[in-house]
Amino acid sequence: MEIHRAGPVTRACVIAPTGDRAASGSAAETADVFIYDRIETAHDHRRKGLGAAVMIALASARKSLATPQLLVATEDGRGLYANLGWTVLAPFAAATIPES
Repeated sequence: MEIHRAGPVTRACVIAPTGDRAASGSAAETADVFIYDRIETAHDHRRKGLGAAVMIALASARKSLATPQLLVATEDGRGLYANLGWTVLAPFAAATIPES
């Protein structure tokens, strides 16, 4: 696993033996919240614990244990997060502005 930190942002990346990205994610900490973002596991590498490993690696970058942790999850990711003890606060809806 590779970990990169730049200011409040931490990125974690698991590289497969082939050199491809197997799993990755980012997190950022502000004074009010620790936010996980874009946690992804490549299709061929799912169900191997890599998503959980990325979440654990990102959590280790958290400076304040009092800071609440948040993430936005897709339906695909909800199983992983539920297994890690996360609960749903509110449903998430995506929206885009169509190009003219």
